[in-house]
Amino acid sequence: MALSYDYTGKLIGVPSADAAPLTIQTLLNSIRAQEAGERGICDPAICAAAGKDDLGGSVSVGITVSLLSTWKLNFAAGAYQATVSGGNLADALNKVNNAGSAPQVLFLASAAGTLTTVSSGSGLSAGEQTKLDEIHKIHGLAIAAPLAVAAASRSAGSISQTIVDVAGIVTVTRQ
Repeated sequence: MALSYDYTGKLIGVPSADAAPLTIQTLLNSIRAQEAGERGICDPAICAAAGKDDLGGSVSVGITVSLLSTWKLNFAAGAYQATVSGGNLADALNKVNNAGSAPQVLFLASAAGTLTTVSSGSGLSAGEQTKLDEIHKIHGLAIAAPLAVAAASRSAGSISQTIVDVAGIVTVTRQ
């Protein structure tokens, strides 16, 4: 996304073609590139950022960006809705320049700064995945393992259960 930087007005320009959605990670990447550039190395930092800390198990906290000084987002004029998502912008409502015919800006903030993501896999352990697969089978949801039910048993694939009715109380036990 091509953001522009006005150091005099301390405005980060967001073009309307790219305004929805603007992710916090994209914003941070652009700011860091700007700060590392010829103009940026001569001026104070534009933002501070925190987050993405590893909590273990491929889970990490969300990202929060704080625009420093009086820096603000400046969305291109027009009648449209822009979306900012994928983390948090600290003091977001005061960090948008609302001059002229600014669009409606929707901030999809992460609750309490703890957006968590699973970076790989299904998020289930091997044992949990096996249990889920077996539940899927025993309820007759697996096409390759149809559920067969008789008066005293039921089975699906490799899963077998006995059914016992004693005085109106039915007990199902896995074999």
